[in-house]
Amino acid sequence: MQKKPAKTPRWARGLAISVLTGLGIGILTIIISAFFFYRHYAAEYPADTQNLLSALTSAVVTGIGVGALAAIATGCGYTLFGFVKPRP
Repeated sequence: MQKKPAKTPRWARGLAISVLTGLGIGILTIIISAFFFYRHYAAEYPADTQNLLSALTSAVVTGIGVGALAAIATGCGYTLFGFVKPRP
């Protein structure tokens, strides 16, 4: 007799979706904001040799913040809409 695979709890699925969404949006934000920060620093400080480092640092901080907010918003939305659906 074969056992059925364990069913994933609803909260684990919502947590996984929100973490992956936040991670994806955070990485995308880092890539896009690094480009814009570098353009800004290169225009404002053309002789500075640390423009790339400053742009990447600013982009990572921005990406972490935006990714965290996206994960929280996705988790809250999933929780709210998850409670609306009837339980099987």
